[in-house]
Amino acid sequence: MNHEHTHEPHHEDESTRKLQPRIWIGSLADYNAGRLHGDWCDAAVDPSDLRAAVDRILAGSDEPDAEEWGIFDYDDFGDFHVGEYDTLEQVSAVACGIVAHGPAFATWAEMHDGNPDMLAQFDDCFIGTYDSPTDWARDVLDGSGIEEALDREVPADLRAYVQFDYDGFARDLQLGGDVHIETAPDGKVWLFRVI
Repeated sequence: MNHEHTHEPHHEDESTRKLQPRIWIGSLADYNAGRLHGDWCDAAVDPSDLRAAVDRILAGSDEPDAEEWGIFDYDDFGDFHVGEYDTLEQVSAVACGIVAHGPAFATWAEMHDGNPDMLAQFDDCFIGTYDSPTDWARDVLDGSGIEEALDREVPADLRAYVQFDYDGFARDLQLGGDVHIETAPDGKVWLFRVI
């Protein structure tokens, strides 16, 4: 199927709460000594800013050998799961993408385990947000003339019985590996091109 079409994707609804990803960075030396020492940090910043936060947290530790750190908690990363030892570069890239593109980016990042090459493909692969896969299929085929051809070719008394199977079209593209469909938290669907 040719994925080039002129329809604009339906992007995130403006009423959707804007995510502000953050992580709780803690000192492992303090944790091993039975204390929690760390701080919540905005994750949608340059990795060097996260590194500076790590240095500040470790410098403020009561443990003289506080050199190692971990991500003990995270918030507002949508579907993306932040690991305790994920790199600051990966966390920053995912967080910045979530701030720029919304929760669909978090789902994309989780689908691809935060792979930086795939994160960079989001703009090319995100088709949009739709009420259902069927609505997406109708949108894609809207200018194709299918309905007009059916109106023209099928006798009027039979037209009510002859329909294009938009559901089947969307399902076949998903099963064929052309698109990936994920359900959004609000019950709508996000569609992604498969590359």
